[in-house]
Amino acid sequence: MPTVTFSHTGDTLEVAPGGSLLTACEDSDAPADFGCQAGACGVCTLIVEQGAGNLLPGTEEELELASQFSSEATARLGCQIVVNGDITVRPA
Repeated sequence: MPTVTFSHTGDTLEVAPGGSLLTACEDSDAPADFGCQAGACGVCTLIVEQGAGNLLPGTEEELELASQFSSEATARLGCQIVVNGDITVRPA
C-alpha cells in the first residue's frame, strides 16, 4: 500500500492504491487540516515534496485554487488528492 509521509511531523499513513488522502486522514490521526472537504476553500493546500507523479493529475480548478495559497509548482489540495504510490507532503 502506498505510504504518505508528512515531512513536518514525520508521521506516516498508508492509503489504499487509488485511495483518497482525505478519507485516509479521516480514518486516522493524520496531521492534516481540511476545511470544506470539497476543493473550494484551500485550507488543505499541501506541497508535494516527493512522489508527485504518484498522484492523479489535479483538475484545472484545483490547481488554480492551490496556486492562490502557494507559489510552489507541486501545490495540491489535500482533499482532492488520489494516491497511487508513495508521497511526501507538508502544509503550504
